[in-house]
Amino acid sequence: MEKGEGKMKDMSTVTAEQLEMVRQWAGEGVDLNGIQKRLAAECGVHMTYMDVRFLLLDHGIEIAAAAAPAPEKQPEAAPAEAEPQPATDGKLAVTLDELTLPGTLISGKVQFPSGTRGGWQIDQLGRFAWNDLQGQPTPEELQAFQVELTQILSRGSM
Repeated sequence: MEKGEGKMKDMSTVTAEQLEMVRQWAGEGVDLNGIQKRLAAECGVHMTYMDVRFLLLDHGIEIAAAAAPAPEKQPEAAPAEAEPQPATDGKLAVTLDELTLPGTLISGKVQFPSGTRGGWQIDQLGRFAWNDLQGQPTPEELQAFQVELTQILSRGSM
């Protein structure tokens, strides 16, 4: 077994050619999860979700806005019956839980400017998941959330 074989490759092992592939995928609007999967499948580079996010940040790569997928069909309520969402004064609010959820490395809550809110978590393998998301944040809100969460994590506020 060669040195490093069987281990996860980190950001320092991404070649210039692979980085260019990542730039192309991001330009096509492929999300972080998709880039992570393509790096593994096409390049043999296995990275956590957060490592992929940091790779993009470190190299100034931005994911192009892709056409939003069709929203899942949900029972429609009459407009007068719709539950009002609390206002956040147009600001994004991201918090960390003092006690993380079982099976997670870190978890917290988020309130988007549009009123969408919910919980989020990252498990020990670096996989991200939503909990009880109420509403659908816009692509811009999701991008702002990713930036804010990355800043919180890089400050070591865990």
